[in-house]
Amino acid sequence: MTNITALESLLADRNRHVNTILIRQNNAYTNYVNLKIILMKLKKTISLIIVLQKKELSKLTFCSLLTLISFNGYNQEYVDISFDTISNSFRKQKTDQIKSISFRTDIKELKNQEDYKLIIQVDNDETTLSSKDYEIYYKPTLASKLKEKEKIFIKIKKDTLSDRTRTIKLNIRLFKGDSIAKIPNIGDFESILINIKPIRIVNGYEYLGYIGTNFDLVEGIQAKDLFFAANIFKSPEQTLKKKVGFYLSLYGNRALSQIDSSGILKRVVAVEAVSDTSYQVINETRSIRRTRFSDNLGAYISPLWKITSKKSPNSTLNLYYSPSLEFIYRRTKTSISDFGSPKLDTIPKIGDINEETARPQNLPSPRNDTFNEYSFNLGVLGIFLALENKQISVRVHGSVGYASNYFIDFEKSNSNSSILVQQSDLFFSGRAWITEPKSGVTLQAEVTNSAFNPRPFFVATLSKAFDFEKIGTIFTPLSSR
Repeated sequence: MTNITALESLLADRNRHVNTILIRQNNAYTNYVNLKIILMKLKKTISLIIVLQKKELSKLTFCSLLTLISFNGYNQEYVDISFDTISNSFRKQKTDQIKSISFRTDIKELKNQEDYKLIIQVDNDETTLSSKDYEIYYKPTLASKLKEKEKIFIKIKKDTLSDRTRTIKLNIRLFKGDSIAKIPNIGDFESILINIKPIRIVNGYEYLGYIGTNFDLVEGIQAKDLFFAANIFKSPEQTLKKKVGFYLSLYGNRALSQIDSSGILKRVVAVEAVSDTSYQVINETRSIRRTRFSDNLGAYISPLWKITSKKSPNSTLNLYYSPSLEFIYRRTKTSISDFGSPKLDTIPKIGDINEETARPQNLPSPRNDTFNEYSFNLGVLGIFLALENKQISVRVHGSVGYASNYFIDFEKSNSNSSILVQQSDLFFSGRAWITEPKSGVTLQAEVTNSAFNPRPFFVATLSKAFDFEKIGTIFTPLSSR
């Protein structure tokens, strides 16, 4: 009996010893888990400090940093909810637009998730955009129904006025009941600052593209065919040595139609016998309508040396000496398509009709011709005027110089080869560009003529100017689907 009692006592001591070991192991494991959590939080906190230093933000005080890492006790609840970035930017447009903001959620360590809900709050103290100009779409969501990736949608209402950049600040808040839950959030970015930039206007007038239409004012105000151009303007102050600027232009346009109805066509319509000894010759007179138009592709460059400048707080007027070099490829089409109303004239004659040399002539058929020519213009005397302010941009360039024109000699050419002949001349050209910056609407006019072989070309266009940096948006997909 004594031995049995001693054995039971020994087994009881062993069980107490084993339980003590298990409790210590369990506590050690719990401590390990909590230590791991604290280290993870510390790592994220250090990362946050580095990010804030890079962003030069100082609003997060040392006390708030301590709050992130001072989790007293074991099995501390926490969440990891964060925006993807600390800030974002959008630009107002002439139409309403919907933008999305993403944030991630990790609430595995949160107990009783049904008691909590996540709300996105607008920080009115840090928000400068009027509440009438935007709408936030995100319903309060139970923590238990949160996805790993959530999205907020913002409706930015249309605007047509240029204004300074405004801001919207959004905060992630976890509520329990009607108050903010005292659950630590170790997310990197609990807040996001959204910069709403004003509607874009043409600014600087340095790198501009144009797409529009040509106007044929001769036939009335009619829009005809595509006009395009690309202009680069660099004043001397914007160059490296600040001595010589330049102006570069690439363009494609159509000159105004030139219609000439002054030509006269005379022909014999008939020779008729009146008697055995007399006859009559019937002549016809018509006006000829000739039409000519030219499609032009050109490249143009001009250095700029400043002559004088006049500046005010809101406007700049500069005058430059600007010799120029220009290459133009022209495709010219001519046509004779209208011979007008006939006027008949009868001439009586005495004699034998068989001795009359005049013979009836047919009316010529309508005729269309196309020919190409190439022009090199070297402008020696040139003036460039540039007026720029927030309301308008005006650029005027006039040039006089030497022209070298190349065209096909149809008399010397044959079916196997075309013979180009060169013709020298003096030329004059004048160009004007007027751009309204908010809409980008641009009016352009041009005239070019020669001294020895006058052949004027007139161009008038209406186009939309856009910054080169936006040209990539032409190739973006219409839908993300």
